[in-house]
Amino acid sequence: MSGRWHRRLGAPISLGVLFAVAGSLVSSWPGAGPVVRPASVDVSIAGRHAGGAPVQEERTMRLGPSDPDRVVDLQVVLRQPHRAELEAFLGDVADPTSPEFHRYLAPEAFGERFGLPDEAIDSVVAWLETAGLQVVRRDAGRTFLAARGRVADVNALFQIELVDHRDTELGRYRVPDAEPRVPAALQDFVRGIAGLDTTPVIRPMYAPPVFADVPLGGLLPRDGALAYDYAPLHDAGITGEGQTVAIVSFDTFLDSDVAAFDAVAGISGPPVERRPVPEDYEPVLGDGSVEVNLDIDVIRAIAPAAQIIDYEADNNSSGFADVFAAILDDGRADIVSVSWGVCEVDAPPISRILIDLELERAFAQGVSIFASSGDTGVFSCAHRRDDDDERVSGVYPSTSPQAISVGGTFLWVREDGTYLREAAWEEPFGKVATGGGPSGSYERPEWQVAPGVDTSPGALRQTPDVAGPADGESGYVMVHTPVGETEPVRGTASGTSAAAPFWAASMILVRQLAEQEGVLPLGTLGPTLYELAAQQSDPLPFHDVALGGNLRDDAAPGWDAATGLGSPDVTALARAMIELLRSR
Repeated sequence: MSGRWHRRLGAPISLGVLFAVAGSLVSSWPGAGPVVRPASVDVSIAGRHAGGAPVQEERTMRLGPSDPDRVVDLQVVLRQPHRAELEAFLGDVADPTSPEFHRYLAPEAFGERFGLPDEAIDSVVAWLETAGLQVVRRDAGRTFLAARGRVADVNALFQIELVDHRDTELGRYRVPDAEPRVPAALQDFVRGIAGLDTTPVIRPMYAPPVFADVPLGGLLPRDGALAYDYAPLHDAGITGEGQTVAIVSFDTFLDSDVAAFDAVAGISGPPVERRPVPEDYEPVLGDGSVEVNLDIDVIRAIAPAAQIIDYEADNNSSGFADVFAAILDDGRADIVSVSWGVCEVDAPPISRILIDLELERAFAQGVSIFASSGDTGVFSCAHRRDDDDERVSGVYPSTSPQAISVGGTFLWVREDGTYLREAAWEEPFGKVATGGGPSGSYERPEWQVAPGVDTSPGALRQTPDVAGPADGESGYVMVHTPVGETEPVRGTASGTSAAAPFWAASMILVRQLAEQEGVLPLGTLGPTLYELAAQQSDPLPFHDVALGGNLRDDAAPGWDAATGLGSPDVTALARAMIELLRSR
């Protein structure tokens, strides 16, 4: 099928299908000591979102107790006895004046320095195995244990009952009828239990592709190279060779779609590598495959010679934490693209605690995670289940201080294809726009300083940090075979789902150049980007975007809550970053 793809797949307001991530909390055995409750979780699912927003009651129904012989996966979240030391290290590793600056840790070193001793973890393992559960993974960072067991054994161990529910649009999921319990003797080692509640809340951050006008048909590799000034790098042979980038995926892709994109784009590169998480996971092609193709195609257009590893996991609470842990334990990529997320206020508490641990580990290991800021402006809770949800919230995990939040823009180019200007991507009548605004949970990291950033005492983390092409009318070309069809179709990548891989791939080019010039590691790039923006070097590494908005806040000179520091002039950014690192 020829032509540009503009099929609507997903939400009426362009956020696609919701996916599941949830968590459960820990309490003690009756009479067994203090209750461990980091927060509470609403297990009254029928007729409500996990975060409490009303939905049409007939959409969800309680089916009854889960099959006792069904196998479920869960995570036992471990405590960190040296938490204060970890928090100090996360600040020091980003502080150029600290002796710890850029002294990133190996996965095992992180676990040994901040995690529980082996004997404590062994006691938790013994407790699980005695109850009939199997520990399938001990992550190197000592942040959690991945376990697996029959519903009957899980119910008995945690004194709960897992109950199946069904959503007419999103399918089947389960929730526990109470908070899981652990013995008092283990509460100094166990912080919580995640993965028991699979209520749908996570979704891909793509918007339906549309007809492309600038240039006609969408950005092919040379078009993007001219517009964002990485053409000089391509011309010098900097195309990602020898570099590896990781993609976080909750679906999979067809090899034939990648081949079809390569043919359309006129490129070639290493085959995309699949990495199932856990290793015995067998992904099933679903509607989310459009997101996976989008990520792959954008990265391939910018860094065609790079090795892409697609980390594929199931859409449940184990997903984010398991994938981040796998990326960090594998140690093959220090640049990661994430185009999935959840309204921050809906993120289940214990699941977010677990994911935060992995994000902190990434920061400590020098891994940069570029995460989409969302596609409904400051109203990230609005999606296909509730088009009119007006709660103000950012998209998690992009709101984490350990992630680099990426907003979206609309691009104009000159007649010769070079950059002219951009506007924050905003379509008020369609209720879609670049995500942005303050977090409701995280404090502003000390390194987030720029004109426009609120640096007053008590200020919260502000998103996005940077921006890239997200409007389908000026986005990158992509190729995808919709589920149920047999032929791939061509469209343009849209949504901040396109902007996150754009930034990840651009930094792969910078990393290759830095490696050639003997300047590594790049490290966690969030602090570096703000430091570069403050230098005002010539040429400027960022395009300052001052048009458009995020459905509430207007873009403005300097940092703003629609486009952050702006989009990159990739070659200028590469030179400025290398010079900065060389000066350390």
